[in-house]
Amino acid sequence: MYARDMRSAVVLALLLALVRVGHADGPIRIAVECEARGRTKACPAFLLGFIDANKVLMTAPRASAEVVLYATAQEVALVDRVHLRFVASMAHAPPVIETDVEIDTRADDDAQRAQLEAGFLRGMAVYVAERYPKLVTVTFGAPDGDEVVPPTTTPWGFALSLGGYGNRTGAYRSFSGWSSTELSRLTRDTRASLSVGTSGGICKQPEVDGVNLDSRQWALSSSIEGAWLHDDCWSFGAASSVTREDPYAQRRHSWNARAGVEWDKYAADDPRGNRLAVLYYAGYQVERYNLRNELLETFAHYPIHTLVASGKLRKDKVGIGLSLSIGGEIVHPGRRNHVSASPFIEWQLGGHIDLSVSLSFTQRSLPGPDPTLVDEANYQLISRLSYAEPRSMNGSFHLTFHWDRTNGARNDRVTDI
Repeated sequence: MYARDMRSAVVLALLLALVRVGHADGPIRIAVECEARGRTKACPAFLLGFIDANKVLMTAPRASAEVVLYATAQEVALVDRVHLRFVASMAHAPPVIETDVEIDTRADDDAQRAQLEAGFLRGMAVYVAERYPKLVTVTFGAPDGDEVVPPTTTPWGFALSLGGYGNRTGAYRSFSGWSSTELSRLTRDTRASLSVGTSGGICKQPEVDGVNLDSRQWALSSSIEGAWLHDDCWSFGAASSVTREDPYAQRRHSWNARAGVEWDKYAADDPRGNRLAVLYYAGYQVERYNLRNELLETFAHYPIHTLVASGKLRKDKVGIGLSLSIGGEIVHPGRRNHVSASPFIEWQLGGHIDLSVSLSFTQRSLPGPDPTLVDEANYQLISRLSYAEPRSMNGSFHLTFHWDRTNGARNDRVTDI
């Protein structure tokens, strides 16, 4: 009798423990964060769909999530390489799991979902197995044939970009447009590109006190550049560009050539896009001006050099970036020089607060226009002289407070109203 009572008590205790664990844990709560969305609906639409399709998972706000899934897409030809980073706060489970998935951007939704789901399940399987060990099974398949044939790929790329903007309101009319063509070649160790571009714009508006306020501008440009990676830390590169601008720009013609060496902390194909680099380059600049400058020059040529330190680091809730640049003319650094700093930060302060701040500071010195040649009544000329200002600053600040839903429901009706 005593033994039977003990067995009953043990069984009852186990049943109560299972009920208590089920109520305490329930489905694994997941928050999806899209760091770079790419060209497909992978993040967030497909990822949220996978969560909805599994009863052991549920979407949750970041403040209460047990697993935060960070998705970053990198464009590679017609493929989006999606990096999935699972960051968990579950006991007895790995704190971080990372995996990569390649999605064919020209495939249909079902094919793209299947490609992404494989990576999603690989990452979540460990966490589901920790809570529900009996619900996860693992199998390995075998490739067709004796060996896997690598896919046919090409390092060459071609891009044609066209854009424009127009507006008409009463007596005011404006239009601007731009286009560019680029031929590129990119491999793990080399990068090269050749581009040609053009831009222009026109603005017509009523005269004020007899002053014509119409303006137009245009520019033609071409550039060639290349880089070679000696190893994961050191690389070498060169570039050259030529431009032709309208009669009211600072320069009528300009050409430069540059060559430099760069040190990088991270590999060129770091999956999360982290970058920390120091670049030094030197070259030669040739310019012909539309308006004689205060040094009485209409033409100038001089050697240049620049030191640039730039970085972009992201880990889960914090993204930080900074670019520092100092450079100028080598022979007469007092004539032409610049110092600039451009920091930014993106910070998820807590479960309900996001902050992003970006700034840019530039201190520069270069010969301004000859003051005796500046026509104060020429609106087009006056509006284009900002290049002669010794310093500039701009910035932005964005603070978001949010309280997210917790039921995991989705509704995309009438979003375009």
